[in-house]
Formats: sequence, C-alpha cells, structure tokens
Amino acid sequence: RMIPIAQGDFEPAPNPGRQLSWSDFAALSQQTNAMRERLEILERQRQQPGDSGEASPFLGPSAIERGKDGSPDGSPTNGSPATLTESAIDREEDESYELPESTYTFLTTEKILSAPFATGIISLVMALMCLILAFLNEIDEGTERNPLGLPAGVTKPVRVAQYLGIMIGVLMENEIPTGLELIGKSAEQKKTGDERYSTARIVLPAIIRMVVGYTFLLCLFLVVVQEETVLDIFFDILALEFVENIDDVFYELSKRGFFGHQLRVSSNTEHCIVSTSESHIRRKRTKRFIRCVYILNICGCLGGLTYFVVKQEAGEYRCNSVTVTLGDDVWEGAWVSKGNTDEAEYENRLVVFAHFNGIYTEEGTHDGRPRYVERNKEDGAKFKYTVPAEFIYCGEIESWVLRHKNIYPGSKSAAEQSQDCNWLIRSPETESYDLVELAEETEWFVWKGLIESDNRISIECNECIDDADCNYNGECVHEGSSTISKCLCNKDQYFGIFCQYDRPCDVIRSEKDSSATLKILPDQSDANVNFVEVYGRPVYVAENLSGKPLSFLRLGYPEVEDEYFNVEYHPNSTVTDGAGGLVPHKHHSPGFFEDDDFFEVNNATTGFQELLKNYTFVLRYTGRRWYGQIVPPGLTGNNFVEEEYHAFWNNAFSGLGNQDNSTLLISADVYDKGSPVGVDFYEMRRRNVAFETGTHDYDYSPFGVLVSLTDYEGSGFFHCNKPDV
Repeated sequence: RMIPIAQGDFEPAPNPGRQLSWSDFAALSQQTNAMRERLEILERQRQQPGDSGEASPFLGPSAIERGKDGSPDGSPTNGSPATLTESAIDREEDESYELPESTYTFLTTEKILSAPFATGIISLVMALMCLILAFLNEIDEGTERNPLGLPAGVTKPVRVAQYLGIMIGVLMENEIPTGLELIGKSAEQKKTGDERYSTARIVLPAIIRMVVGYTFLLCLFLVVVQEETVLDIFFDILALEFVENIDDVFYELSKRGFFGHQLRVSSNTEHCIVSTSESHIRRKRTKRFIRCVYILNICGCLGGLTYFVVKQEAGEYRCNSVTVTLGDDVWEGAWVSKGNTDEAEYENRLVVFAHFNGIYTEEGTHDGRPRYVERNKEDGAKFKYTVPAEFIYCGEIESWVLRHKNIYPGSKSAAEQSQDCNWLIRSPETESYDLVELAEETEWFVWKGLIESDNRISIECNECIDDADCNYNGECVHEGSSTISKCLCNKDQYFGIFCQYDRPCDVIRSEKDSSATLKILPDQSDANVNFVEVYGRPVYVAENLSGKPLSFLRLGYPEVEDEYFNVEYHPNSTVTDGAGGLVPHKHHSPGFFEDDDFFEVNNATTGFQELLKNYTFVLRYTGRRWYGQIVPPGLTGNNFVEEEYHAFWNNAFSGLGNQDNSTLLISADVYDKGSPVGVDFYEMRRRNVAFETGTHDYDYSPFGVLVSLTDYEGSGFFHCNKPDV
C-alpha cells in the first residue's frame, strides 16, 4: 500500500556515489527510527475511520486496487479490515525487490576483489565441501551387491519417518526456489539506472544456490533411505539443513560486525532489484514455475523412495540364500520327537548343533522379517520328507532364533506345551532385518539345558557378484529368470559354494596301514560333481569288510592287537604288570581307556555280530566333523538318498547307546576343508549311554574319550593315494 510521507522525513544521502561512513550509518539509523514511529502513528489513524464510514485518507485508490464493484479493493467497507491483493504486492515489488540476506548475495553486489565477495566464495566452498563429504560417506556404505547401502528392511515407524523426512526436507530446502526467483528477477529488472546489476552477476550466484540445493536433496535422499531408526533420520536431516544454511550463519555474523567493518556495512546495506510493471505476467509465470519445481522435487524424491521401498520389501537388498555354520556345541537332554515326525512321541537325546549346518533359503516371513528354512545337505534343494530347522524373527523376545518344531528345551511337559519361540539359538534383542550382518557383529545365546552366552556363529551369503567371488575357479551365473547369482564351478576341478575346494582325491589311505584304502562314492546323476555329497563334502567308502576295522583304529585289546600296531609300552606303564607283561583289561576298569566299549557293548547283540561278518566302512561329513561309521553292505551312489540325509535325524551320533552304534571314529573340529585328507581323527571310547550302568560314575565329554589316531596334532590320519604312473 502507498502511505504519504511528510517532506523532510528523509534527507538525501550525502554524495550517493561514495561508500557510507560510520557517521552516515548512524544518521540513517536515526532517520529510520523516526520513519518507523511516523508509520506507527499513520497505521493507528488508518485503523480508526471517521463516523461517516469513509476510509482513512491515507488509503486512496492510488494505493489499493479497486474491486469489481467499484469500491477500493481491500479498503475498509462497513468497518471491515483492509486486505492486500497480489496486484498491490506486485506494485510494491516494482518499487524494489530486496536481495536475500545471504553471503551468496555478495557475489552479486560486491566487487570481485573485496572481502565480502571472498566471504561469499568461502561460505559456498564450505557448504559444498560439507555436503560432498556427507554424500561420499553415504555412498561408502554401499557394496557391489547393494551400491546405495540400503538396509535389508526397516520397521513401520521408520518407514513413516522416511516419507515424512523427505517431505520436510524438501520444504525446508530454500536455495532452489530462491535461485529460481532470482533468475526471474534478473529478467524483470529495469534496463536503465545506476542500480541495475548485470544479468550474469545475478544468474550465476542463483545457479550456485541451486547446485547447493540439489546437492542437499541428494544427500537428504541417501540418509533417509539408509538409516534404520527414526531419530537417526531426523537428526541427519537437521544436520544437512545446518550445513546447507552455513551461508546464513556467515551473513548474520557479518551483520553483527564479527568479521570487520567492511562486511558489517555490506551486510547491513539493502540491495534491491527494481522491475517494471510490464513484468507482472512474467513474474506470475516464474512463481508458477517455482511451485512446479517444488512439486517435482517432492514427487521425485517420494517416487525414488517408493521405488527402493518396493525393492526392499521384495528382498532385493538382503541375501536370499545363506550358509549357516554353527559352533561345536552339544546339548545333552533335549526332548525330540521320534523320527522327525509330527507325532507326539518324544525321546531324550543328544543334540549336536553342527548337524544343522548347511544352506538355508528365504521362504516367506515371520513377525515381519524373512524366514530362512534349512535345505538338504546335497545341493541345497528342498527336503522332500525331512522336517527342516528354520531361522525366524521372534517378536515376542525381539530376537532372531534358530528353532525346530520337533526339538524342545526343558522337560517332556514343556515339549508338549511348546511356544512359538522355543529357540535353540537366539541373537541379542535387535530390530535388524539382516541375518548375515547380525551374525558378524553379535554374539548369540545357545540353549544347552542352560543359556550360554558369548557364542559365535557364521552366516554367509551364498550369492556371487562376479567371477572373483568364485575364486576364478568357475563362473558367476544367474539362476534362471531370478536376480540371484551363484557360482558354476569348473567341473572335475573344483567344487563348493564358491568353488573354493579342489576336487577331492578318488582314493585315500590310512596313516596306519597304507593298504587300507577308501574310495570316493560316485554319483553320475549329479550335474555339478560326479561324486556323492553330504554337507557339501564327498563321501568315502571301504566295502566288503569283516571283523574289527583294525586298519582304521589305534587301540584294540592289547592282548592280541599290540603286535599289529607295533605298540611298545614302557616297563612302568600302567598297562603292564611291571615286568613287561600285559595287564588284562576290563570294561569298567577306571584307570584305563584302552578298553573298547563300542565293540564290547554292541557285540552283545545278534544283529551287530551279523553286521561284522560283512559291512561297509563309511567316512562322511556332518557339519563340522567327519564321522567314520559301520553300515550294512551295498551302499552305492544310486541307493543312497543323499538329498534326505541329515546327520541328526539319521542318528549319526545321538548319545543313545545302541541306537547310534555305527559311529566309531570322529575327526577334529574342522569346517574349512573340502576332504578328510590331512585332518586329525580320534577313536571314540566310553561314550555310549549303556556304558554308564556299572559300579563307577564317569563324567566324560558328550563324545566320550577321544583317543588320537596319530601321535602328533596336525599330522592327519588319511592321505591321498596317488594314482600309479
């Protein structure tokens, strides 16, 4: 609006062409205060119209646009307050458009070789450097499989915060609309007069503002999609907003005189762009364009966020197939459903957690997180009959857990009243969706009758990115139409999930008897390897054996077998009578481990006696250890159902005496070798439940007494038999 000003309210500035001094600045301040007081008086007079209902004489048609009814538009009618129209505002902008209070304005108004101009450059460089560093930090979170470093998933509150954060961040961003507005003003300004700024001096700083603004939006988008908590999202947005507005901080400090006299004067001087009344239409178009840019920025950011959300929900940024390697823990006293069926018949037995090692793949969700289900021990396909274990997220305890529907902690009554989170292994409390990352960073809890902490497990993604992931021993290929890639190894040369193992020897021999050999079990129907695999390792067999397999044992009955092994005893040894004679060994002699409970106990049954007349000795992997077992004859690659074999459910070692009477050798804990070659082995003694019945009380390990088959650790019991040249 136009308000008449009395003559003498302002005095002309002395010599407008020169720079203002401190005295000039003080005089202007006094005049400004006087003008402010006069305006307040005029405003009070305007708000008190006369009794005749006429408007204040200070608000005439020349100041306010008239409406369609012929009355002044916005003038007080019937005592109603006055309002402004956009046309009136445009006329005020014609008089002057004040440049923003920012150090970027110095790039337009100040001489290039001046302190204010340098301050504008410094603030620009600092803002851009901070934003670029933030951008690089966010990009560094990515991997080849996940370039933007997006989490595997987020909770619903975080999802809501992501959308709110995008909208709030775009609305808070002010550099882009200001830059566009300045470009529009550069086209509106009058083409004559001493106050005209060159178009380049207006447009270039405006473009710089927009560059800063879009760098801010890029960083904003990255932090919103990467963060996994609500507070982290909003804190990061506030931090980015502060960095973007660092020029305003410089300007405010300059205005208060902290950076010297010249900067104080420059920042307290009003700088205006004068436009023409003919540019109103162009101004409206500029404002519409700015509104469109605002909308496009919001829609672009929200659209990009939605795109990544859809991919995130589909599991794009988490591993869909993993290899789980549990520790060597053993739980004695678990209640297990017999035969891995749904029938409520339970038995109390030993649980070797490593028997559940192997491949797990994502199948559906549980409590809002992916559910990973155990696969068969041959090639990672689904079990046909065996009930698998599974990793799920249990919302009740806010942890990832390993569970099996037919294995229960506690008593039999607890088994019959099982809950959803009957866990065998669980993580600390977490909201993470990424099982692989969680296993790397945290220690888990294991149930072994009591909760044991500080347990480490390994969960590795089975997917490859390129041939380097396959150790250059194969190709990284896509599985059909899916986006999942896996390694296809060079056949007959390498095997393993990442082609990390050399092809195993066809024949291996015993350290004690070079004539005692085991041959690899062939499988001509396998497309990947030509041998039978269980737990990703080959199976070796020695067929048509009878009697005790002395070539694979270290100890037997000393009375008849010491000569075979060439064992020499010191005269003072506890196994002699002091004169070099051998002392007879009894099964329950507490001071000796050379007795043989495996054969002694099992040989009491007719079935075992018949088995020893003709059997096959099998060496196979069970998750972390190799087991040497006696099985009925006739085992071949055609009749061995490797896709259903499971060391736990096939009673490879259950601790139930005669029920697992096939296992007599066990290797050291080893999980990083592709064959039994070079691995230390032990003969298992005194480990059957049947052995506990007697006059003595024994406390042995779950695997019993382990008698080393070799004299030195690391020497290995089985070695490759090189083919004849």
